[in-house]
Amino acid sequence: MKKLKLLILGITLTLSTSSFADVAEVYTWKAFPGKGPDMMQNMARAAAIHESQGAKVAINAHNVGSTQLYDYVLRWDDSASYAKSKDLQASSPEWVEFWAESGNNPSGELIKSFSGNNLDTTVKASDYDGSYVYSVSLWKVNPGKDMEMIARFMEAKSILEAAGARVELFSGGWGAVGEYHFVLMYDSWVDLENSFSKMGPGSAWSSYMEKSASQEVIGTQTDYFTGQTVQLN
Repeated sequence: MKKLKLLILGITLTLSTSSFADVAEVYTWKAFPGKGPDMMQNMARAAAIHESQGAKVAINAHNVGSTQLYDYVLRWDDSASYAKSKDLQASSPEWVEFWAESGNNPSGELIKSFSGNNLDTTVKASDYDGSYVYSVSLWKVNPGKDMEMIARFMEAKSILEAAGARVELFSGGWGAVGEYHFVLMYDSWVDLENSFSKMGPGSAWSSYMEKSASQEVIGTQTDYFTGQTVQLN
């Protein structure tokens, strides 16, 4: 019964945000030795097909905290756009041909995949156009503590945005139920460093962390890494 309740909660959170908010699918790949350029070429071909079918595509290279991984990210404005695009892909001769060719001569392996929904219903897929440096922390929420976790995230978001970050919060969907992705975005590494430099002793962020340390533990950070958008053109 407990597992059933958690599943229902995960589905409810997913549906409540995905109907009107930025929807994302993330496919994390690792290139085979010596196959990095080939994988980038394949991702560029895949992106052209996906974008012709209504998705926005970004390719992000993991940096410190990861091991030469790449995220192939698909985004849609809302769940209706997502569903239409998925149907087009399923019946696409271009995609079938591409997938057959890349499968016959693979350049990398898929490490994981998952979907997510932005908790900010005003954000759209086109809001990610451009090149970004980012910092991502992944959290697994304790059962029944989603609302408390989101409240703490929103408090942190306000502080971090005042320090110069752009903050996006995602609730995990298929493949990541019970997870939250807390994403900080910057225009450059210099901007990231300038923002981080404002979070030292005596800062609002320092006070927030001290308060958090004294509060009930409601989740676990499972991963943390940095990365940067790859420009293919």
